Amino acid sequence: MLELVLALPILLFIMALIYNYGVVAAWRIREHSVDRLAVWQTRWPRTGATDPRPGYWPPTATMGASDQGNVQGMDDSRVDLPVARGPLQGTTVNTELLDETRGLREGSAELTRGFPYLGKLGKYTIDAQNWLIDDKWQYQRMGMPDNWERRIPVIYTLAEAPASQMNSYIQAAESIVNAPFASGLRPLDNDPDYMYYQALFGWGGPPEFQPRFRRLCSTDRTLTDKSVQQLIKRIEGGREGRRHIPSVAEVMDRAFLGLYEHAFATFQGILKANPPAPPQMRALAQSQIPLLQANIAALRKALQAILAAEATQGSG
Repeated sequence: MLELVLALPILLFIMALIYNYGVVAAWRIREHSVDRLAVWQTRWPRTGATDPRPGYWPPTATMGASDQGNVQGMDDSRVDLPVARGPLQGTTVNTELLDETRGLREGSAELTRGFPYLGKLGKYTIDAQNWLIDDKWQYQRMGMPDNWERRIPVIYTLAEAPASQMNSYIQAAESIVNAPFASGLRPLDNDPDYMYYQALFGWGGPPEFQPRFRRLCSTDRTLTDKSVQQLIKRIEGGREGRRHIPSVAEVMDRAFLGLYEHAFATFQGILKANPPAPPQMRALAQSQIPLLQANIAALRKALQAILAAEATQGSG
């Protein structure tokens, strides 16, 4: 008992120190949350003027944010990539706009409190800072009316193609738009049969049959040639290893075959309906069924020829 009495003050003193340390550590964590909040809630275009202070942060404690100019340098190799810093062949990079060292902001918080135990120790003060690089790349700061505008013309001064290439591109585009065979391509975009049955039965509209380039975003001739060859393969059809690549003709044949078979089954259902369908619908079904049967037979025969032709294409 005597030893306990002699040791108890020391144990209580140690426990008070441990508790004080825990309280200070907890407030330190809260302080870091406050300085982060201060710098982020004032990031442009926000000002933080209408944002309330955290409820746990005492009124006597401070929090705020301020501009701190620029950073002298950044030890990050990603900052020095040519696409952000240049040089790029034939292209000028707006290095000031893409300067990662600009716009340093500091969030700060400071708190002074008394210790919960051992008040004679006085008061403690803790302060913390948190930094944010805010280069303000928002579209408003780039002089753009909205976020849909392309940033590339602002970031880069692109090289202009020779006049001969520009004229060739314009002529090629005009040739495509004014092509004499454009009317023959109508089923690729707006086929009248699809429009007719869509209006009649409320089905979906015509699909887009024309294949498109996949991930073509390069001026590398090797990559573009590869994409062109893949496009041709999807137009002509054939095989690529064990994978069958349907041609545009096969895709269209199967699509129209499915359309006519669906319409044929629908008209047959109209004729067999009980109670009977209205006379005008029965008359329409009787007139359409022979036409659909002829179209289905022709498409099935054409599909066999298409598959036989694609089988001779070989593998790519």
